[in-house]
Formats: sequence, C-alpha cells, structure tokens
Amino acid sequence: MTLSPQSVPVWPTALKDETPLPFSAWRIMHLVDGQRTAQQIADQLGLSLEDIQVALEETENWTNRAVQREKVMTDAMIATVSQCLMSVVGPMGEFMVDDALDEVGDHPTLSQVLSNIATQLHETHLHAFVRQLRSKGLA
Repeated sequence: MTLSPQSVPVWPTALKDETPLPFSAWRIMHLVDGQRTAQQIADQLGLSLEDIQVALEETENWTNRAVQREKVMTDAMIATVSQCLMSVVGPMGEFMVDDALDEVGDHPTLSQVLSNIATQLHETHLHAFVRQLRSKGLA
C-alpha cells in the first residue's frame, strides 16, 4: 500500500516504547501520533513520503520480530532452531538446543533460547546460525 500525503500513520499495535528499533525508525515513529499526516511528518524531518513509508514498514517488521522473540517456544520453533543450528555445527546442534531448553527452564521464549545458544558459538558459527534463522523467519 502506498502512503498518501493525507494519510495519518499510527503505531503498529505491538510497538512499545522499549521495542528496539534503529534510530532512523524511532526518529520517525516519535512523530507518529495519530494526528499528524504523513506529509507533515515528512516535512518536519526533511524526508520524502517514500522515506516515511519505508520507516513505517521497517517498524512493522521489527515489531513483529520482537513479538516473535518473546513467544514461548513451540515444537515447530524448536525443530526449526535445531535444524538451523545443525546446519552450522552438525549433529551436536540438536544437543545444544536441548541443553539450552533445559537451562532456560519452563516456558522458554525464543529470545532466551537463542541467547543461551549464542553464548556457546564461535563468532563465525554465530553469524552462520543467524543467517539460517533469518532464512526461516526467526531472526
């Protein structure tokens, strides 16, 4: 959907003040108040409507990922994380995921499990693991 100059953008439902966003997005979202038009925001920041639209879409994506990271792990998510990790470190990846789940305890979130696993990986493996997770929509 293309943003019109008269559109009045609003925050994504799940966006919170503490949601981590790049400064370029927060700079725009700070002015999104449900009253200013997209053109007013663009003019105030010296940006184009396209810049505003990109920031709104980026914010929606970041927010969705933040919400996903705080969801309790499902069997499908565990299988995907295991598959991604095994593609990087081999069969040991499955055990690493099991250990992370045990260490985190009851109702582990994706964020908790990934943080635990990340501490066990060498930087090279970590980057490859993150690429795998991104390809599956988990990072």
